[in-house]
Amino acid sequence: MTPSVRAGRPGQLGAAPTARTHLDGGYRYEQAGIARKAIAAYEAALSVGVTPLERAEAHIRLARVYSTESEWDAAAREARAAVRLADEAGSDDLAAEAMNVEVGLHLLRGEFAAADALAAAALERARSARVRGVLLQNRGSAAAQLSDFAAAGALFARSVDAFDEAGYELGMAFALTNASAAARDAGNAADALDLAERAAALARRLSAFDVLTVAVQNQAKALVALGRADEAEAPLGEVLGHFTATCNVLRQAECLEVLGELYAIRPHYDDTAARCFELAGTLAHRVGARVLSERLSRRLAALRPGPRAAGDGGAEN
Repeated sequence: MTPSVRAGRPGQLGAAPTARTHLDGGYRYEQAGIARKAIAAYEAALSVGVTPLERAEAHIRLARVYSTESEWDAAAREARAAVRLADEAGSDDLAAEAMNVEVGLHLLRGEFAAADALAAAALERARSARVRGVLLQNRGSAAAQLSDFAAAGALFARSVDAFDEAGYELGMAFALTNASAAARDAGNAADALDLAERAAALARRLSAFDVLTVAVQNQAKALVALGRADEAEAPLGEVLGHFTATCNVLRQAECLEVLGELYAIRPHYDDTAARCFELAGTLAHRVGARVLSERLSRRLAALRPGPRAAGDGGAEN
């Protein structure tokens, strides 16, 4: 899946030292994929924050982690609380950043038109280059998912310009990752592989493990598309292990889908591919990932033509 772009660590917002300490600690846990510790740190920041800006930042970060954990109702609740507090503080830029979390939720749920509409509204409020960049990235992702690759390319290019202006390297890693996914969806597997490898190298340098794992996942998908399945298996196993250890159900499902693709192109491995798709479908259904569930059902039907296929997909349970 194309990852939705997050604004990462905002600039200084005048937080009290104790709140900032909790926020910085939570950010390190978040980047390492240790969601529960990140949530605890952000809740601690919320408990000591006294200004609307402090509390809005804590709510945004909580929303971000809940989104990663596929706790989408909780993520939306936190994001909307952040918008209210940002409005109270008169900070359009922070409100736009909070709205961006909901844009990401729409992307994860396959609600691409809704994601684009909300991102367009948030762009009207964005003031900093960093926040403009993440919103443009997510508009590009929505366009790519709707197969409007010309629009996606233009939006991605504008986003990169904004990240350059902001000096926001983490955003550039997201940009490369999303560009890789868009290139693959457009049928350019070689370009997708190059972009994914560049994204992974930058994410490693920044110690941004959450971005790195998605970049490696995209790298594996590109290798499968190029018929180089043997090269894809090791990096894919690495990221699947990470997502399993961090209990990221949605990303586990996506990795299992790619593993299924890997086995499906090998002779005599249809049953193994089907098991991967079935388990991925069960996980996708658990977190309400409709688009992924439907795609996995189609993959199973292609492997097992006939009446049997309808009952085999995990999304049907």
